[in-house]
Parts: sequence; structure tokens; C-alpha cells
Amino acid sequence: MSKKVKIKIFDRNVSNDIRYRGPLSYRHLQILAWLAVSFTVLNRLIELGIMIDPNQPEWVLTLNSVAAFFSQFMLPLFLFANFAILLDHKIPFKVQLLKFGGLSLLIIILFMLVTEHYMLELGTVIVGDQAAVQAWIDDLMLDLMHNGALFFNFFIDMFLCTLLLFFLEYTPKKVFTGKKRYIFRAFAILPILYEAGSLVIRVLTFYDRIKPPLIVYPLLTTKPLMSFVLFLTLVLFIKVREFRFRRKGKTKEEFYAFTKTNVNSLHFSIYASVMILVTAFIDFVLFAILIVFDAGYKTGYFEGATNELTEAMLLSSSQGVYGWGIGGHISMIAIIPIILLFSYTRRHKDRRPDLIIPVFGVILAAFVGIEGLHQGLLMNIPIILSKLSEFITPYLGLMQT
Repeated sequence: MSKKVKIKIFDRNVSNDIRYRGPLSYRHLQILAWLAVSFTVLNRLIELGIMIDPNQPEWVLTLNSVAAFFSQFMLPLFLFANFAILLDHKIPFKVQLLKFGGLSLLIIILFMLVTEHYMLELGTVIVGDQAAVQAWIDDLMLDLMHNGALFFNFFIDMFLCTLLLFFLEYTPKKVFTGKKRYIFRAFAILPILYEAGSLVIRVLTFYDRIKPPLIVYPLLTTKPLMSFVLFLTLVLFIKVREFRFRRKGKTKEEFYAFTKTNVNSLHFSIYASVMILVTAFIDFVLFAILIVFDAGYKTGYFEGATNELTEAMLLSSSQGVYGWGIGGHISMIAIIPIILLFSYTRRHKDRRPDLIIPVFGVILAAFVGIEGLHQGLLMNIPIILSKLSEFITPYLGLMQT
């Protein structure tokens, strides 16, 4: 009886590939991600309601906790789905960049339209003082940012991650050819610098060192810092594999064929799951350290101004540190089973659902938003009118005099 010969990893191809392929595809991840979008909308609305009146019913607070939990998986699921689409060359880079760039711009325009057009003009008509209304809008945005509720343009994150992969994976055919290709690869530092700059703005704003203009808010990234680090490790996994593959004298075309194998897809899922655990642990350690540092800095603990850091101090600092984007990656551990069942090589013959899913996703999110706003107004309208009256009354007195 002949002994079965073990095939080396880089000698795998379509003809000698393993049979196992995860049952979940990029499409399944997109469906789950769009469901998470609706939870995100619900979470933002409830957070706004809690800001208006902290004494919300217990069931509302419970619903908010559930919505907040599932909303955390929106961006990671979209990123993994997009990663699968690009890695398996299902859609060209140019199409994805135009899509996410266009959607990012749309969110920016809508945000500025709501704040600078509707809110400002309507408020000015009611109050009669444009400067006061503008100051109120600015303070409201700062409060929402401090509560972590103003990070909403996740298309910016999708665009940056796609751009990073584009600079590292795409092979230019005209300008950046030959040795100039290294210049093109070096452009990958741009999305990394953008992420770093976004984090700096968050921290400085939370410490009230700066007060960003309104246009800055929709330009900020939404994902936690370690989620971006995770994405970098996944890109590194691909580049290291390609380097090792090419060192064996194989071509780039052969590597592309290798990336379509089930064995590489399985390795990618296992590696991604392990790195989720590693980055989640790092995020937890950073979260704990920065909470103590932030509480000590604010209370003067390190300078001997106070003898101990109380639970209330640490809780207050934890909310701020979480708002920076630290600590929000820990929950990613919950999606490891999904990633292990995920295969980026799985394709679908009928591509029409790929066009329909986003449409239904937007409709569902819009319905949740409209119905949630409707129910929120019904529950809180006396308090809203009271607060509005408190805000308007001083200006009405000035107008009468």
C-alpha cells in the first residue's frame, strides 16, 4: 500500500486543493453587516434620547445595550466582506474606491446640509440669533462626540482600507512602472497617517484642547484603533505569503491562482481569528492602562492631589478612553466563529442579490430610523418642549425689549 504524499502549501492549486470551504461568503457577511447598520441607527437614536432625558424606562436601556452590542460588528463585517471581494478579484479596485468615496462624500454633504442648513436656519427663525444657534449646534456636536455617538461615516473607513489594499496590491500599468512601483507602494502610508490624524483629533477634542469645525466630524474614522491594526496584519499576511511564494521562483499570476484555493482561504480565516484574539487582548491592556492614566491625569493622582482613584473616576475615564477608539475592539472576539466559517473564495453565480442587498439594507435602516425617531418623540416630547422652551425664553425676552 503506497504512502500518501503530503502536498506542500505553496504547491497547492485548483487540481489538488482541499475540499473544505467555509459555508459563509462575502454576501452572508454583507447581510449581517446591514442588519448591524440598523442596530447602529437604533443605538444612536436611543443615545440621543438618553442625552435628552437620562431617566429612560428600563426596557429602553436594555434595548440600547443590545443595539450597542450588535452595532459594533457592522464595520468589521463590512471590512471582511470587502476584503474578500478584493482579494478574490470579484470587483475591481476602481469600482470599490469610487463607491466608498462617493458614499463618504454623500454622508458629508447630508451632515452639512442638516446642521448648516436645516438646524441653523430653523433655529435662527425660532430664536432670532444665528450666532447663539451656531454655538448651540457646536456644543451639541461636542457632547455627542464625548458620548461616542458622533462617529457615523463608516464609509470613510471602507474607503481608507480599500485604498491601503489598492496601494499594496494593485500593479500600475502606466505611470508607476518598473522601479517607480516602490513610490506607488509607499503611498500606502497616506491612509495610515489619516487614521493616526483622526485618532489625534479625537483625543484632543475629548480633552477640550481643540474645538473642530463641523466639517471635521463626518471626516473622522469610526473603527477602533486595534481594528485598523487587525486590518494591517491581514494585509501583512497576504504580502508575506506572496513574498515567500515568489521566493520559490513562482510568478505573480501563479500567486493569484494560489489565493483562489480553499487551503489559502482556510489559512486566512484561521490567521484572522488568531489575530482577532491577539489584537483584542492588546486592546484590553491598552484600555486598562489608559483608564488609569486618564483618571490620574484629570484628578492629579500622579501629583499627589488625591490618595486614591475611585470607581466613579475610573468609570468616567473609561467612557472617554472608549470614545478615543480604545477598548471597542475587544468585542470582536464574538465574531470569531463567523470568521472561521467564512471563505473568501466562495462565489455566487447570480450577482443580482449583490445589488439588492444594499437597497434592502438602506430601506431597513431608514425604517428603523424613522420609526425610532417617531417613538422617541412620542415618549419624550414633553421634556423636549420643556428644554426647547428653556432655550428660547431668554431670546424671546430680548426680542420683546
